[in-house]
Amino acid sequence: MRWTPVMSGFVLRRFADLVAEGVKTDKGFKEVHLNSVAKMLSEFSGQEVSGNQVYNHLRKWRQRWVRVCKLKDLSGALWDEENCMITLAEDHLLGHTKDHPKDAEFLNTPIENYVQMQAIFGSGVATGKYAMGSGEALGKPTDLGANDPLSETTDQSMFEGEYPRTCDMPRSAESSKTHESSKDVPANPKRRRVSEEDASLMIGMTAAVKDVAEAFTKPVKDNMYRDLYNATMEIPGFTEEALMFALSHMLENKPQGYGFLEMNEHHRILWLRTFLGKHYYN
Repeated sequence: MRWTPVMSGFVLRRFADLVAEGVKTDKGFKEVHLNSVAKMLSEFSGQEVSGNQVYNHLRKWRQRWVRVCKLKDLSGALWDEENCMITLAEDHLLGHTKDHPKDAEFLNTPIENYVQMQAIFGSGVATGKYAMGSGEALGKPTDLGANDPLSETTDQSMFEGEYPRTCDMPRSAESSKTHESSKDVPANPKRRRVSEEDASLMIGMTAAVKDVAEAFTKPVKDNMYRDLYNATMEIPGFTEEALMFALSHMLENKPQGYGFLEMNEHHRILWLRTFLGKHYYN
């Protein structure tokens, strides 16, 4: 199967939508999610796509995310938030790409599907036993055990343990010393009861974290409807009534709506003419 940029973007948008809808990804995406996205891609592209193919392709994008995270930490690198771009001074760029030519596609140019990768893979990257070497076969996950994508288990997580949600930050010398000294202190046989004040503080912090999480995820979900509305209602040559009819259909059939967003303006007009003509809409 040959993956095109449009197909890759389609798949990453769908997984980003799942995250926005509240799907828990601390242990990865379950097989049911992979199969669901595979079905939508099949309807969109007209090709037969399996959940395992989607899984392997998602691993490829996870590897790209790991590389992007490492490149953002390069000495002298700056991050352009507006354009999702890692920037280097010209002489630094030439020297780095001479030694690492494969990094050129990620430097001083907008990173493809960065927003979607960030939503899916979070702020962390795989480390230790969960990191995947570039030479590993895509169909053989590292350390998945019973969660092999080729197994007959239908409700196991197929990405379980592959990437933590937060980066492993190195401890400072002071915090490391505190951590080590705490090991020498014998545990109190009687657990200290949490005071009402501490409990209230913990509840408040939990609520604040939840609000921040919702603030980050909600726009990803709402953007699809806003983008589809703008993309449809701005098409010239059709009555508003006809465009609303087509918009209503695409909102009820998300795969077609997603496909419409991926089209250029010429193809959108062609699709609308075909759709409205097929339904005898005057």
